[in-house]
Amino acid sequence: MTEIEVRRRTQHERRSESEEALLLAAAELVAERGIERASLASIGERAGTSRGLPTHHFGSKDALIARLADSAQHEIAEVLVSTLQRVSPEGTITGLELIRLWTDTYLELFEQPSAKLRTLIVIWGATFPTESAVAGMQEADLRNYDGWAEHIRTGQHDGSIRTDIEPGPTAVLLTGMIRGVAALLLTDTALTDMARVRETCQTWISSALTPPG
Repeated sequence: MTEIEVRRRTQHERRSESEEALLLAAAELVAERGIERASLASIGERAGTSRGLPTHHFGSKDALIARLADSAQHEIAEVLVSTLQRVSPEGTITGLELIRLWTDTYLELFEQPSAKLRTLIVIWGATFPTESAVAGMQEADLRNYDGWAEHIRTGQHDGSIRTDIEPGPTAVLLTGMIRGVAALLLTDTALTDMARVRETCQTWISSALTPPG
C-alpha cells in the first residue's frame, strides 16, 4: 500500500468516525428534544466538534435525520440477522417461527434501547403530520412490509401459517403491533412487565397465524 493510499484510508476512517460521533449526538438530542428542537449547531456542540461540522458532513438537517433513521434501521437489521443465524444456522426455521423470533427480538431491543433506536420512534412520530416528510422513511416502511409479507408467504408455503389470510395487510398489522408496543415502552417504562408483553405477543401471533386443527 502506497503512502497516498494509507493517507486516503486514514482520512476516510477519520471522516467515518466523525460522522458516527455526529449521528450519536443527533440521536441523543432528537430523543431528548424532538427533531424540530435539535439544531445542527447543537448537534455539533453535543458531539464535541464545531457547530458547522454537521452541515459540512451531511449538508442539511433533513439529510442528517434521514441518515440517522437509516443507521437505526441498519442496527435493528444486524441484530435480527445475527439472532436468526444463532438460532437457526442451517436456515431450517419455519415462516411462523421466523415471525415469532423476529418479533420477540425486536421488542427485546426496545427494553433497553440505544439512543438511535429511541430516535427512530421519534422520527416515525414526526411523519404523522400530513405536510411533514422524513426522507427514506416511506421507502423503508415499504421494504419492511414486503419483508414481513414474504415471511408470511413462506409460512403459508411450509404449512406453518394459515392460507386464508392476506400477507400484505397482515404485515401492516404486525408492524403496527411491534412499533406501538415499542413506542409505549419509551413513553411509559412502568407500563407493565415487559416479559409478559412479549409472551402475550407470541401467544397472539401463534393463535392468529397458526392453521386451524
